[in-house]
Amino acid sequence: MAFTYSTDPSTSTRNEVRFLINDVDSTDVLFSDAELDYLIAEWVDVYETCRAACETLAARFNRLADSASKSVGDISVSESYSAKSKQYQELADNFLKRRMRKTPPRPFANAQALKSTNDRIVDDYNTDAYTGIHDNPNNVYDRRIVE
Repeated sequence: MAFTYSTDPSTSTRNEVRFLINDVDSTDVLFSDAELDYLIAEWVDVYETCRAACETLAARFNRLADSASKSVGDISVSESYSAKSKQYQELADNFLKRRMRKTPPRPFANAQALKSTNDRIVDDYNTDAYTGIHDNPNNVYDRRIVE
């Protein structure tokens, strides 16, 4: 599993993602280079990539047993994977907030959508509302012949 990090987040998107999700320790690797490259290609935006990476880590730790403990002599170490899963899920939510702060959504109105269908460029259909056969109860097709 290849792991590269140059301690300068501005050199590449992979380094920036590793820096933001704190995957900088080569002894405790969270993602390989190939996995991060896949997420970067899929999400393009750095904050969305970090969010996807954290959601992946949350799912990864969520499927492990709730806690693991190891003991050697008098020393024991325990690790709660559910706490790690919750931590990475909160971090993923935090990346969504960060992205919204950096590039907030802007309202957008499509000028073509405000025109009548006859005046705008459409392919094969008219999307305007109209009175149809089932909208008029006095339509000849709906009358019953009573003798």
